[in-house]
Amino acid sequence: MPLVASAQERVVINDPSIQFSYVKPSGWEVKDDGYTYEVYAPNSSGAYVSFTYVQRPQGDDYVESLGDKPAFKEDFNFELLYNVAEDVEDFKVIERGKTKIDGATALWAKFQSLSGEQEWISYFYMYPKLGQNFKIMTTAPLAAAENLQEDFEKLIATFEAKKR
Repeated sequence: MPLVASAQERVVINDPSIQFSYVKPSGWEVKDDGYTYEVYAPNSSGAYVSFTYVQRPQGDDYVESLGDKPAFKEDFNFELLYNVAEDVEDFKVIERGKTKIDGATALWAKFQSLSGEQEWISYFYMYPKLGQNFKIMTTAPLAAAENLQEDFEKLIATFEAKKR
């Protein structure tokens, strides 16, 4: 179990049917537009991690803990290649993999993009839990991305969701 420094706090967000929480590192700032929840790293030229979730299609009855059934892979690929890629310029997937988030298997993709003159590195994670597809994305300027990714992963490791 990870140790939490006293400067960090567990932040709890209550939505109508889902509660999620994470440990916010000291100095990080939150922006919440009601759809996407973003946590910005200090002194990082706009680097952040975002959380959101959407209800999975009804009838999607595969075992959630597997996270690698064809229907979920199709959902992940659609989200990555159509929704995520649509919001950025020069979208290029660099790497893909699997990891565990909140006890569930998550698929992830590392990609590079361009916004204005700035190159960015992002990681997009998605996993099924509680009848939802949880989506987490980290975004950082290319020059700072590798250094910040470890901090992002530590924050993501504290993410927990449950039914209200």
